[in-house]
Amino acid sequence: MDVDQQEFSILTTLSSQELQSHVDRYILLMKTTYNVRYVGFAVAGLFGIYSIFIAGKRVTYSEKNIIEMTMLTLGVLIIAILIWFLVSILKKNAALKKGLRATAENHALDKKSFLKEFNALVIAQHGGKGVYKI
Repeated sequence: MDVDQQEFSILTTLSSQELQSHVDRYILLMKTTYNVRYVGFAVAGLFGIYSIFIAGKRVTYSEKNIIEMTMLTLGVLIIAILIWFLVSILKKNAALKKGLRATAENHALDKKSFLKEFNALVIAQHGGKGVYKI
C-alpha cells in the first residue's frame, strides 16, 4: 500500500517536528542493523582467504602458531565488533521505544494504533521491520 494513499488519523495529530524526530531515530536504528551485514561479509571473505591461501599447505610449526594466533585474534575482534553492534542496536531501539511511548502518553493516544500507523509509515518509506512493542 502506498504511503500517500493511506490515511494516518493519529499521526496527523502530531507536530511534524516531533514525528520527524521519531523517524530519524528509526533511520539510525536501521542503518546500524544493516551495518551488521558488513561484518558477515568480512567473515566470509576471511574464510575464503584462509581456505584458498592457507588451508592444505604444509607449514612449519612456528608458522602454524602464527596462523592460529592470527585467526584467533581476528575471531575475537569480530566477536567484539558484533557485541558492540548489539549494544548499539539495543540502545537505539530502547531510545526509539521510549520516545514513542512518551509521545503516545503526552498526547493521550492509543499505543497500539499509534504504533501501527508509525510502523506503516516508516516501513513504507524506509523499509525494515518496524518497532515491535512500546
